[in-house]
This record gives sequence, C-alpha cells and structure tokens, in this order.
Amino acid sequence: MHSILEPYALNFSSSNHLAQNVESFFAAHNDPETWKHTLKVATEAKRVAEHYGVDSSKAEQAALLHDISNAVPVREMLSIAQALSIDIMEEEYQYARIVHQKLSKAMAEQLFNIKDQEILDAIECHTTLKSGSHLLDKVLFISDKISWDGEHQYLLNIREEVYNGNLDAGIIIYLNHIWEQRSKLKLVHPWLIAAREQLLSKLNS
Repeated sequence: MHSILEPYALNFSSSNHLAQNVESFFAAHNDPETWKHTLKVATEAKRVAEHYGVDSSKAEQAALLHDISNAVPVREMLSIAQALSIDIMEEEYQYARIVHQKLSKAMAEQLFNIKDQEILDAIECHTTLKSGSHLLDKVLFISDKISWDGEHQYLLNIREEVYNGNLDAGIIIYLNHIWEQRSKLKLVHPWLIAAREQLLSKLNS
C-alpha cells in the first residue's frame, strides 16, 4: 500500500466480509450518507446484474467500493491521485471531483485488496462510463444512477428501459440528459462523450 493512503487504512476493522469492511470504513471517516448511498447502489447492482446474466457478486463488490474515495477531501483528490501515479486527463484538472472514480479504483485495490480487473475497471468508470465498456461497467454505471432518490422523468424512463432488457437504451437516456446540459456543467468528461458516441452508433446501426 502506498504511504499516502496509510491514514485511510486506520481505524476501520477488516474482516472477510467486504460489506462489513466498507461500512466500518465509512463509519471511521464519519460518512454515513455515502454508506447509505452505497447500500442502495449495491442492491440495485445485484438486481441489474442478475437481469443481464452478469456475476452479481462482482457487481456487488464493485458497487460497495465505487465511492470509497469520498473519504478523501475534494481539495486533496488531485494531489493524492498524482502521488499514486494515476493518469489524470487535462480536462479533469478543471473539476477535481471527477477523479474520485479513478481514486476509488486505486483505494479498492490497495486498501481492500481487490485484484479482479473487471471489478476495478467498473469502479474506474462508474461516473462517466467509457467507450468499449463491458457489461459489468454498464451495470455499475447505470445502477449508480437509478438508485438515486427522486421521480424525475428521465430516471423513470431509464429504469423502464433497463428492466425491460434494454440496457444500452437506458444508458443513452442518461448520457443524453448530461449532453443536453453540457453548457451548464463544469465538465463533460471525454470518456462520457466517447461512450455516448459509441452507443449512439451501435443503437442507430
């Protein structure tokens, strides 16, 4: 484990049960809200995974760990990511918070000993998705969104598509929602743009 992450390894108990470890981690960092969100995403991810024949255990693990970097203050995310030799895109310097997905991947590997590359890859793009995404990436990405509270029409439409067997169509609804607001946002991540273009091409072919 890199020394810069050592402070985040303190004061939380480690067992053979990942959910208990993550709960203990967020308790140690006084972040019950992220733990509450994490539980919702994990429940949704297992459900979506089973719907699409994806390993539900991997989906649950990825969901449990996708936001663990919330323990890191946003003002420190870029410097810690740099110390961990994480590749930071030029656009990400405009909005440090977006680096949390890559930082969560590193923390999952180094603090929670996750070695499964599929799980790590899904964590890495859970906010933006990316082109060439695998099913597990898509499951975590969309589960993170449809677990949100609220009855916004676009979320209702996404849930309907996802649970009617149209995963890519559900994802496109969300990506289009972001794209339509691009002038108001601090950043539309290049990975999201590429994922949207690829999925639109696939759906229109």
